Amino acid sequence: MRHPRLVLAIFILSGAAGLMYEVVWSRQLVLVFGNTTQAVSTILTGFFGGLAVGSYVGGRLADRVRNPLRLYGVIELILVVVVLLTPVTFRLLHEVYRGIFPSIEGQPIVLALIRFALAILALAPATVLMGATLPTLTRQLSRERHLSAAFGRLYTANTLGAIVGTLAAGLVLIELFGLTGTLVIGAACSATAGVVALLLSRGAEPTSGAEIGGRHWTVRDAAAADVRRPILALLLAFASGLTSLGYQVLWTRLLSSGTGNSTYVFTLILGMFLIGITFGAFTFSILRPFLRNLVGVIAAAQVVVAALAIGGLVLIISHPVPIDPSRELASAFGILTPIALVVLPATMVMGFTFPAASTLLGDDPAQIAGSAGRLLAANTAGAITATFAIPFFVIPAVGSPNAVALLALVNVGTAVALVASASGRASLSSRGRIGTGVAALIVAVAIVIGLVSPGAIVDPSVARIHDAGATLFASHEDEIASVQAGATVTPQLWVTGTAMTLLTVDAKLMPVLPLTLRPQSKSAATVAFGMGSAFRGALIAGLKTEGIELVPSVPEMFPYFYADAAAVLANPNGKVIVTDGRNHIELTTETYDIIVTDPPPPIFSSGASVISSLEYYQAGHARLNPGGIMMQWVPYGATIDEFRAHVRTFRTVFPHVSMVFGPGGYGLYMMGSDQAMVFDDATIRDVLGRPGILADISSAYDSPAKTSDAWVAKIDSLRWIADDQVDRFVGTGPLITDDHPLPEYFLLRRLFNQNVPQAGPGYLRSLTPH
Repeated sequence: MRHPRLVLAIFILSGAAGLMYEVVWSRQLVLVFGNTTQAVSTILTGFFGGLAVGSYVGGRLADRVRNPLRLYGVIELILVVVVLLTPVTFRLLHEVYRGIFPSIEGQPIVLALIRFALAILALAPATVLMGATLPTLTRQLSRERHLSAAFGRLYTANTLGAIVGTLAAGLVLIELFGLTGTLVIGAACSATAGVVALLLSRGAEPTSGAEIGGRHWTVRDAAAADVRRPILALLLAFASGLTSLGYQVLWTRLLSSGTGNSTYVFTLILGMFLIGITFGAFTFSILRPFLRNLVGVIAAAQVVVAALAIGGLVLIISHPVPIDPSRELASAFGILTPIALVVLPATMVMGFTFPAASTLLGDDPAQIAGSAGRLLAANTAGAITATFAIPFFVIPAVGSPNAVALLALVNVGTAVALVASASGRASLSSRGRIGTGVAALIVAVAIVIGLVSPGAIVDPSVARIHDAGATLFASHEDEIASVQAGATVTPQLWVTGTAMTLLTVDAKLMPVLPLTLRPQSKSAATVAFGMGSAFRGALIAGLKTEGIELVPSVPEMFPYFYADAAAVLANPNGKVIVTDGRNHIELTTETYDIIVTDPPPPIFSSGASVISSLEYYQAGHARLNPGGIMMQWVPYGATIDEFRAHVRTFRTVFPHVSMVFGPGGYGLYMMGSDQAMVFDDATIRDVLGRPGILADISSAYDSPAKTSDAWVAKIDSLRWIADDQVDRFVGTGPLITDDHPLPEYFLLRRLFNQNVPQAGPGYLRSLTPH
């Protein structure tokens, strides 16, 4: 075949585009369905499900065409059109979901089924096409090579492209061009691959199913039939998808502990995962001609993966390195060494194993593409199983660290099954059987010892708390995050190893400050439950209150922080809703007098932008009753330019904006309304005089005042700027939008603008002298 290297090059482009699509679509669909594990699992299932169907159907189709390279080019060009239409498709689905949601919000099973159906509708056209590309090109390259050789080379090229797409999108493209711009760049990559493929196909010789590049199906080829184990190959592909995606899910959760959940941490982990897979697949491509007894090699590889996984868990993950999450880039790149030590060795072996399984399919020329498609479909089915079963069932039952150990046992069990099943030319020697069996037994015993030995396998979030000298009250892990309650100097809440809000006066004042401006208020919503301070404070103030929290275990920690938690939760005026806050505010039919949003720190954490964007503020504005107030907490930690973008975005939505410094010194209150907001001393005293309010805000360990008069004076001193003063402060510049989530993507700004000062109370006051 002419230009095989150019074919591999265009498949690198295809792999880069595929990961760009996955990153962008996952983010865009989270905005539709919410950021809950159920919603994310639905999105991934729709994505992988489309790939599986495309692999199977595309393989069967490619075996029936005379020019598979031309078919590949057509697929890529059709994909470009479908990809460019997805933003419109997603908006239409959002409107459908918005219309359905209010009537089924209390029916989680029905809601999940509708999400699944809509995700399939949204992703199937593109992902089915994407899934068809690998088996189609496998047929093309198999003209000169065995199926396994062609499959291995293409798998390596595609995964190499995935590395490029992951790093380019996560580190550069989204920050510079936003989600839509990144999608267009991905489409350009697909278009280039398609056009080049069509040009190359003009000189490609047509083939029939009985002949591949002049190499006829011979008796010698048929003699390899006793090593053909197609069912075993598919089972191995399924197990490979299950364990590799399972490890990716678990490593991402465990290695991101304590980092503040920066988007860059996730990018680094995924990038390292793909680098290992690519290196392993490349190694297989080189060693394939020299390998004998492939079943035995694969069995040994399974034992090695299990040993590396349990070793990384016990020696590295259970002993996390110290990290300061307030230092954004340092927290991301500071864990690069642990990521490399845990992820890279195991994924190198995994990357070898999956293409090695293709050797067991044989080289029947009539089924080249179909066999490759079935193999990829089986692998993708394993990935779907992992993304569904592990977050929903395994992690809540045993926790992420123990789940890694259980996956390692799956690897060991696979190795034992392979040893037992080997026969014919694929059989192992007696020495090989004994050696692999003994190694599997040793690793299995080590895993079991680790599981039953206290302190051997530890949640890194718990380890960080102990290392800090804190007292641990309770630790839970649900399908979304690991959550701990404990105490340092004061009680504290940790989510994924990062300290959340303390029992500070800033949190207690969140519902009270808007109430002093709108004393007639009757209802409130608090987005992000945290330690429950704002929810509890709103109920004390007599407001009918909804508390919305993404992580199910967070409200369960409420009793460790407040002795009256049971009574608060039993208050008929209160309701705790475990769901995505952005999704709820957008889709609920309820309206409120006060909406309080307290984004989890740090300010750059992944997903924080969805409750700090223009579209979120517009949704909140639409849910306010006439004269209602939306209050957004803005913690310090951003540069002055980033801080201005936050305020500028909020000001774009609300005709009236008032900003007040938090008395605890952690950030600012940003309040917006359609009507003017005027602080009146008499009204403040009246609100503070209501039963329980003064006692509650004054009980904080860092409260600066204890009496109504002292609080009136304090609030007056904390007032900063409002309305026209806000306009002069923010000037012109970028907004935080769903398409440009500026707080989460800051790498280039921080690298090339290192002298920009951070926003803090003293510096902010100096910029706006009265």
